[in-house]
Amino acid sequence: MKKNKIWKIKGFEGRFTDEEIVELIRTGKIKPDYSLTSKEMKSWVKLKDSIYQYYLEEDKK
Repeated sequence: MKKNKIWKIKGFEGRFTDEEIVELIRTGKIKPDYSLTSKEMKSWVKLKDSIYQYYLEEDKK
């Protein structure tokens, strides 16, 4: 099964899957103020204001 690489992260080359973004958060390679987007989105959204904020909160616990 092909994984959907739908996300772009400002300052990073290529596209990323949900799993890859979660791993980047867990390893500290991307921070809450980094921005991401997809083809369906019209603008960039900060990681801390996205659906991934859950994983940021998980790291604090």
